[in-house]
Amino acid sequence: MKLLHTADWQIGMEASRCGAAAERVRAARIESARLLAGLAARERADLALLAGDTFENHGVSRADVEAVASILGDFPCPVFVLPGNHDPDAPGSVWEHPSWRRHANVTLLRQSQPTAAPGCVLFPCPLRTRWGSADPTSWIPAGRASDAIRIGVAHGTLAGLPGAASDHPIAPDAAARRRLDYLALGHYHSTRIYRDAEGRSSMAYSGTHEPTAFGEDDSGNALLVEIDAPGAAPRIQGLKTALLDWRQLRLTADQPGRLAETRRQLEELAASTRLLDLRLDGILFPEDLADVEAIQVLAPRFLHARIDTAGLLPPVTLDDLPEGPVRETARRLMALCDNATQGPAARLALQRILRLARGASR
Repeated sequence: MKLLHTADWQIGMEASRCGAAAERVRAARIESARLLAGLAARERADLALLAGDTFENHGVSRADVEAVASILGDFPCPVFVLPGNHDPDAPGSVWEHPSWRRHANVTLLRQSQPTAAPGCVLFPCPLRTRWGSADPTSWIPAGRASDAIRIGVAHGTLAGLPGAASDHPIAPDAAARRRLDYLALGHYHSTRIYRDAEGRSSMAYSGTHEPTAFGEDDSGNALLVEIDAPGAAPRIQGLKTALLDWRQLRLTADQPGRLAETRRQLEELAASTRLLDLRLDGILFPEDLADVEAIQVLAPRFLHARIDTAGLLPPVTLDDLPEGPVRETARRLMALCDNATQGPAARLALQRILRLARGASR
């Protein structure tokens, strides 16, 4: 049995922090969702699971709901869709839209009950509220059916992680405790695969199919999961699905020439499908001024770029500091600046002293 596991499409997200690129970011979420249908065909998946947060909220447009239903209807296999915490199954929800009834291969998992699927039995855990303190998998019976692979589908945060208490906490050993062959998880936007006590990869977050923000360390994926028989270890393969690339870079300039390296790196990265969040701090040496200007000029070559140079300060001199212990400390640090091992730390310490001194003098 082979399934395609995806989650957290967040269709309808505003992407308001992306400025003029927001519309392109929203459109990419629809476009990459369409690519998943092709992946399901290429990999000959028996079914596809969408483990919650298909939509950003219930206020999305009718057009968005119809577009998603149509995309799922184009999958070459049955598709099972779980309500998550952004799109819980509640009165007036997107799940009551008539477009779902037009696609025979799409099943909405709105009940916590065993559900037959190709080659397996599903144990869905639909959410009905945005927040919750109960483990949504707790209803799943632990008995094992000898003739069927058992697949759980849930949305929430593994207990013990930050925010789990009110974020539909899921037991870290839920797959083993419920005797599931695989637990398909949604809610966490980066791919995470967890092993049970026997070392088997028994539960995973697929991550979102298209990044939603800077700082997601492994988003833009779907998972292909193969299970040969009940009790057999799943084989999990990550599939890249993202159309846009979000890059977050942090650089501390501690010697002349570092900004030139950054400029060359950005010249190689610049692309109309890439978003950039760059923060520079440290020392702005006189010979690097042209590189700072060149870095700013590169911004339009990205789909979206946030470039923060406020943390760059000119080199410290003793004249910038008041007489007394502060200046003496700076003098000693300056004596270490040319030291091969201590120099970088000494230069940064000088910049912190300068920053504090200037702040105190305002």
